[in-house]
Amino acid sequence: MNLNEIPLFRMMSQKMEWLSERQRLLSHNVANANTPGYKSQDLKPLDFASLVRSSAGRNGRQTTRATQAGHFSGSAGVSNKFKLKADSQKSAESMTGNNIVLEEEMMKVAQTSMEYQLTTNLYRKHLAIIRAALNPPR
Repeated sequence: MNLNEIPLFRMMSQKMEWLSERQRLLSHNVANANTPGYKSQDLKPLDFASLVRSSAGRNGRQTTRATQAGHFSGSAGVSNKFKLKADSQKSAESMTGNNIVLEEEMMKVAQTSMEYQLTTNLYRKHLAIIRAALNPPR
């Protein structure tokens, strides 16, 4: 049984991939805090709509089905790469010419870590529910 065929597990896996990539970028920011001219990097926030679009079926499209009059049908495209966030805020540059604020970066690292732990706990709990359904007590 491939858990990535279940949309909920696919979305949780994608969220964990996004969080891992964000953690990598944040650690790179912290490592370059004293590098002259270095600009901080972060990913665009991952929103629910993009998760639904990227968890579309194998053909890359997810469609709805009208079961009653008055229902509508539609489809959603797939976006499967994470994008860097555009630097909309102009942070104050330090004496070295970079815009890294270690306290802010460490807060982002802690937040990302907590979100990753939450997602892995949800993944584990949902997997336990499936196991319980497949192996009922005797």
